[in-house]
Amino acid sequence: MKYIIKLEDIAGPKKLPGFNGVGEINLEDYVGMEIDIPEGYSFNTLGSLDLEEEVDELDDVWSNDGVREEGNADDRIDSLQNSYSVNGYKTKDEPGMGSKDPDGNQLPVEGRGRAIAGKRNKEKRIPWIHLNKYEPGELARISAGVLANLKHDPATKATREDVITAGLKLIGDGELNPNVVDINTWLKDRLHITKFFKQSNITLIVDGIIKRHKEGENAVRIKERGPWMEVLKKDFKIDVDNKTTFLFSVDSDTYSCRAFCEAVLEHGLKTPVDIICYTKRKLPSEARKKLKKFITDLDRYTRLTYKVIGDRRRMKFDDVNPSEHYRIKGCIPQFIVDHHDEWDSKELIDVDHY
Repeated sequence: MKYIIKLEDIAGPKKLPGFNGVGEINLEDYVGMEIDIPEGYSFNTLGSLDLEEEVDELDDVWSNDGVREEGNADDRIDSLQNSYSVNGYKTKDEPGMGSKDPDGNQLPVEGRGRAIAGKRNKEKRIPWIHLNKYEPGELARISAGVLANLKHDPATKATREDVITAGLKLIGDGELNPNVVDINTWLKDRLHITKFFKQSNITLIVDGIIKRHKEGENAVRIKERGPWMEVLKKDFKIDVDNKTTFLFSVDSDTYSCRAFCEAVLEHGLKTPVDIICYTKRKLPSEARKKLKKFITDLDRYTRLTYKVIGDRRRMKFDDVNPSEHYRIKGCIPQFIVDHHDEWDSKELIDVDHY
């Protein structure tokens, strides 16, 4: 739905502190601008978002789970931060927008990256459209977020994989039926998909959603290592100190060697270290294969080390027990459907139940 912003729509101060401590952001610049209100929402007011109080980039709704395949990729946020540092905040584009849940917490629809970049730059407020959400569930928010990203410039535009991720998320939430008719209806009516992809790509999206759902795949929560360390400390109460507790990706075959050298050899000779695993793989099935190989290789490196030392010293080590040097404490619960309970309770996933 189209809406033209009027002067009387502005709630609160009409001028905000300019970025980088320079000038002001005048909300009256938006008067007369035509904006798109996502389906499931209605316009409320134009105001601002308190970046310090209302934005938590570690929270699910701010980390783009189910909206982008790789959440808030650091390079995208870095680019926005740099733009703000050089150019300040410009009012030529639509402000970000969102609604609030019953507890008063902000539920962003569009503008997550801009808000996070502003907060990382220590800015205080950013222009924000406050919406009323009248449609229950996650369908409206997820669809609106993907649609907004599809409209971005090519550098940050949503990809085919982003749309598949959103479809799997909605199926997992029970808000989209996993059949061709319903998925096509969602793509056509909610995402206006023909404006952004040609038919051959749309077919690949539909087939991708159905195939992955049938194979038991679901959307994966993807973050960089740094944000995961913050999540572990804040929500799981686990401090990754790189002395007794370590966090390693399982995605590359070389990472198990790195874990062995940096964690086991350097810190696990006398007391076993704890290792926590995470992935950036898009599919749970791929992540499970990588985890299995990571664990197997780590065990093999430990046993080979004993063998090499034994061969050099003309001695034999019996009953080698890798657990004397390390233990896999668990994995971050990243699979949005399969790990739902563990994510809510903030418990690591045991490797046997990954």
